[in-house]
This record gives sequence, C-alpha cells and structure tokens, in this order.
Amino acid sequence: MQSGQINKLKYRVGILGCPSMPDVKWNKENLSRLKDMGFNTVQLNIAWLCRPADEPLNLEDVIVLTDEKRLGNKQTTPFYPDQDLKRIEQRRSNLRHRIQISKELGLRTLFHFGAPFNPHCYDGSTPTNCLLDGRTMQTYVYLLKKFAQEFPGVDDVLIYTYDQDAWLCSEFGDCVNCAGIPLHKRVVPFINTLGKTCNEINPNGQLWWEPWELSSGQILKSIETLDEKSVGLSVHSNIAEVQATMPVDRWLKNVCTLAGQKNIPIIVEHWLGAASEELEPYVHLSHPQVVLRALRTIFSLHNICGIKEYYGLIPNKIDTNLRATSLFFADPCISEKDALAELSKSYAAASTEIIEFWRLCSEGMELFPWDVSWFIREIGKSDPVHSMSAAMIRGQQAHTPSWESGRRSIFMKCDDNEVDPWALEDVQLRCELSAQRIEAALKLGQNIAKSVPLNTAATFNEELKELRGLLKRIRAYAFHLRETNLANCMRKALEDDRIESLQFIVQEMFEILKVDQTNQGQEEPIGSAIKLLKENVQAFLEEYFQIETDKRSKGIFSLTSR
Repeated sequence: MQSGQINKLKYRVGILGCPSMPDVKWNKENLSRLKDMGFNTVQLNIAWLCRPADEPLNLEDVIVLTDEKRLGNKQTTPFYPDQDLKRIEQRRSNLRHRIQISKELGLRTLFHFGAPFNPHCYDGSTPTNCLLDGRTMQTYVYLLKKFAQEFPGVDDVLIYTYDQDAWLCSEFGDCVNCAGIPLHKRVVPFINTLGKTCNEINPNGQLWWEPWELSSGQILKSIETLDEKSVGLSVHSNIAEVQATMPVDRWLKNVCTLAGQKNIPIIVEHWLGAASEELEPYVHLSHPQVVLRALRTIFSLHNICGIKEYYGLIPNKIDTNLRATSLFFADPCISEKDALAELSKSYAAASTEIIEFWRLCSEGMELFPWDVSWFIREIGKSDPVHSMSAAMIRGQQAHTPSWESGRRSIFMKCDDNEVDPWALEDVQLRCELSAQRIEAALKLGQNIAKSVPLNTAATFNEELKELRGLLKRIRAYAFHLRETNLANCMRKALEDDRIESLQFIVQEMFEILKVDQTNQGQEEPIGSAIKLLKENVQAFLEEYFQIETDKRSKGIFSLTSR
C-alpha cells in the first residue's frame, strides 16, 4: 500500500465464515489466507440475528452472571434469558481458541455484540433493559470489565445499540424513564461510559459504535457529543443498508464530515466477498467491477480509517470479489483495467472471455432494482413459481427510527399498499435489463467452462449453477409483474369494448405465460391459466391476477407473491 494512504486503511477488518456458511474452520490456514489478502483485523464472531452455528450475539452469550448481578434491583425479569450452560461454555472455549490463533498470526481482534440486551422488540414493544433504569449502564460496565478479564487478547469491541437483540426505548413510547427524552441524549452517555471503560481496560484498544437503526438525524446529532478520545464509529455504507451497488450516500458523507471535525475514527462496512445478505444463500457469484467501484467510492471519503466486511468471508474457496478486495487493499489506486487483468491471469486461455463474463455479471448486479424493497434481498430464497394473484411489491417495516425515516428515501416500498402500474412496470423493466446481462453471462460462461483451468473448474461450475438460479428468480419477478399489468389492460379493454386492443394484449399474455411456464420448469399452475385464457378471457380475468390479501404464500422473500 502506498505510504500516503496507509492511515486511511489502518483497519482492514475481516470475518471468518458468514450466515450462509458459518462452519468455515477457525484455523491458522484460513486466518492466514485473510492476512495474506491484506486484512489486519478479524472479527471474532459472526454476530448475526439468526445466530448461525450458535455464534455469540450478546455479551450475555459468553458471560455467566450471578443472580445478584443478573437481577439488578431485584426486578422479576432476568437481565438476560436462561441459557444452556454447556452451550455458553462451548462459545467461551471457541472464543478463546479464536483469540489465541489470531494473536499468533499477529492479527488485531474485535468482538461484536449488541447492548443493552433486549430481544424481539420489532413490534415497538418497550424494552426490558432501559438505559435510564438505574441498573443497565452499571451492569454493562461490569460486563465489559468481566469480559476483558475472562477473554484477554481482545483488542476492540463493536457495539450495536439497536437491532441484533439490542433495542432502545422510544421517547414517544410508554417507558416511564425515557418518555420525552430524545434518544441521542440517552444513548450517547451510555456509549461514552462504555468507551471510557474500554479505554481504562486497554488504552490501545478501541470501542466502535454501530448506530444502526437510528435515524440520520439521531446519528448526526449523536456525533456532536460522542467522546472522541474513547469512541469510534463503524457505519454501514449507506443509511438504509449495506448495498453492493449503492455505497456512500449523503448521510455517510455527513457522518464523515462531522466525525472528522472531532477526529472520531470511522470504519465503513461493506460486502467484500461473494457472499452477502442481498444474494443469500448464494456464495459463488462474482462481480469484481461492482466491488472495486464500491471500494473506490468508500476510499474517496474524507476522515475514514478503515473498511470492514459486514456479512462474512469464505477465504478457503476461490472468490473473485475477495481477490479484487485484496488487490485494492494492496493498492487503492489500482485501475479497474489493471485489476481485472491481474484477476484474469489465473484463467489462462479463458482470460479475455472471463473479463467479459465479469462485466456482464457486474452490469446485471448494477441494473437489478435493489432499492425497491428490503424484501428483494436474499433473492436466492425467492420462489420462481410465483402466485397467480396480482403481483405486489412487498415492503419491509419494523418500528425503528431508521425505518420510519431515512430508509424510505432508499427503498421504494416500506409498506404493503398497492402501487401504481408504472411502479410495477419500473421494477419489471429493470429486472428484464438485469436478466439480459445475466443470461448473456451464462451463455458466455457455458462456452468457456471447458477452457478454465482445472483448479478453478469446480468453483466456476458452482457459479454457473447459482447464476441459473438467480436468472430464474429475476425472470419470475419480471413475468409476474408484466402479467399483472397485462391483465389490468385486458380488463380495461373489455370495459371499453376495444376488441382489437384486447386481441393484441391477449396474445402477449399467451406469450408471457408460456415463457413463464418454461422458466418455472413445471406444467402447473400456469398450464391451467393458459387453458382458461384460450377458452374464456372474461373467466380468466376473474380467476387470475386479482388483488388478494397478502398471505405470503411463497414466503417473505418472494417479493411479488401474495
């Protein structure tokens, strides 16, 4: 790395394993791979809400408290839930092992947890452990000290204060302590106190605060009173989510400006490998241009001191995205052309074609409408056999400051209300544009599959398999959305007695249904719809693509199906 840029990437934080594949072995071989790629810090736990592989998510998952400390002022509600002591001991053993091998390799260590512990508050219910209840802050000072005693060798801690089984009271809620008191006036003293505690324990360590789920205004206001001597910020690459194709919004620039004025260190979280929440459960898809463009954009920010993986990494498999990150770490000024040339060398005779393959995959990612709804994430979980009711665009909503404010400027849909046909068409057309690139990439990939070197063949074939799955799901969205709009056009044509228009629209409906049926790879349910359309258009319209109650019949990640 060039000398003038070393401080800007002082922290290069990796995570071993990810929610889609949590069983990546914690051994010197895999950690050495991360180190060789340029990572100098490792997060010691995956720390994801679903608790993959029983990974610790809160301090209470690795620390056993006495009843006196657990119950605080003798409230009947435990400070943390009853846990299987055998599971706690296993997590503790795993953590000590991870610390030991990380230190042997000279890696900085970071433990990620949520605080204060308050699970299942998505519905807006009042948290049990309140920042102003007279015991929570004191308990977490105790917990941090106990954690440091029991797990020496942890350099830094990363704290979520919202989400991740860690929720805060609302000033507009029914908490008797917090009603009317703005959140930034409650959470900052808590974080500052924990930061000073960490600083006393380890002057060379760092407490990172992830102000996730707070509104843009709450975060920016909090920065004004953060203790710059003991607290750093770890922030997502935009206010709404980590999104591969949309890093660095106005909010993140403002965070860097305000924090920079106080010399508060900032690390930015992004996807650095093939695995991500957006593509879950796929872990082989490559789009290095997307990664390089995002990293360059993040690096252009003033006042940052590091970049952190957000989801998790799988260094023991071939990962073009992760290799691109490694090239960037080595030289943040590397051009896209030079990076791709370097990445393609291992593909020997297929090197020219693989660059074109990556270009098409990257364009497919960039054209896909990731901003439509949170539920378009985890696309690999969607069901390509969509419902036969009218398509919708399902919107995610949880009662948090972020969801009630800034996320609405990033995601088109944050509710389940019906949308205008133009909105349906917008998503349809962008899906079609994305699908065209993915299809072209698949055709090219199939042509060069026999030319790739033997040591990359298995991984490349897995990627082609995942691309086929991705293409099928993107097409399913496009077909369902177009079918819904066509059905409404047919109803209007019948109502207005426009027979010629009706015939034209019916013909397109036939064609769309047939390719949709092929995409689904099964006869039904579309076979019955085609049969009825041939027999009686009116009966078809009464039966299919009608607005119904959202029953989530195909699962929450099937964006358009009710």
